[in-house]
Amino acid sequence: MEIAMGEFDEKPTACLQSWDDVRGSATWSGILIGNGSSQAVWEPFGYTSLFETAKSKEEVQNPLTADDIVLFEDLDTTNFERVLESLATAKLVGKALKHDTSDIEARYQSIQQALVQAVHSKHVPYAKVTQERLKAIRSDMLSYDFVYSTNYDLLLYWALMHEEGKGFKDFFWTESFDLANTELWGKATKILFLHGGLHLYRISSGSTIKRRATFGRNLLELFGQPIDGESGAVPLFIAEGSSKDKLTAIYRSDYLSFAYAQLLDHDGPLVVFGHALGDSDQHIIDALKKAGVTEIAVSMLPGDDDTIVSQKAGIISKFPKADICFFNAVTHPLGTATLKVKHE
Repeated sequence: MEIAMGEFDEKPTACLQSWDDVRGSATWSGILIGNGSSQAVWEPFGYTSLFETAKSKEEVQNPLTADDIVLFEDLDTTNFERVLESLATAKLVGKALKHDTSDIEARYQSIQQALVQAVHSKHVPYAKVTQERLKAIRSDMLSYDFVYSTNYDLLLYWALMHEEGKGFKDFFWTESFDLANTELWGKATKILFLHGGLHLYRISSGSTIKRRATFGRNLLELFGQPIDGESGAVPLFIAEGSSKDKLTAIYRSDYLSFAYAQLLDHDGPLVVFGHALGDSDQHIIDALKKAGVTEIAVSMLPGDDDTIVSQKAGIISKFPKADICFFNAVTHPLGTATLKVKHE
């Protein structure tokens, strides 16, 4: 097996190992999954960004208005969570001061509507993700002690909730996340959504809640619908932005900061699947280096030799003290062609 060993590594080749060859080379204690894992199921996850989709008249019925876009620009972000939370806070302050908040409410509704339509435009419908696919994803996740995800979509959550979440712990013992109550008892695979997800919301108190499916309606259908008793709930997920912006958003959330702290403390060899480890996720790279992760298995899609060699060299340079092996993504259970849902 080709192993890249930091500064002692020779020039990488275009060879990609099979996952079966890599699997037994270490006790892989965790897996970090990125957008590539979602694209392996539903290709539209790899198309335009959520922000660009929300601006497009071709993609959504009610796109972001010019005034909406100016607000994103003024806040120097493309992150919907940041903008919606700012508007929700402004509305609370305005009401406390007995000011008219109708303009703020209108802007909030406009942006939220565009977001909801953009999500539905890009997301795979629940009905198309068969139980066999969810079971396959779930089965692979159970082979790790920790699963870290930077994806905002619902695929992983749907998979872990297959069979009512048996074998998994997401640190939500009730609807609300409690930072003072995160101790685990017994063996289970720990799931951490590093960038939040469509099933998570920040409420007016600042804490995080997890929304659950209701009878006859799945979480994708419920996304954007009011939550009983939580009129100020804002979707908690980071879909884009610079690494600095993402890290700022993480530290503004009780749950996200906890999840990131778990990555900072990760112990043992780690699989990286479907994750580019690019500049916009430098905080993820920094966390793995601070954790002292020294064995990493990275998935790559097959392609031309020069591209593979270049991608390998880029990742090796980011982890100079780690032993890194590279494997063909389509040989891994999360990359197999049987997971692909046809997009029409």
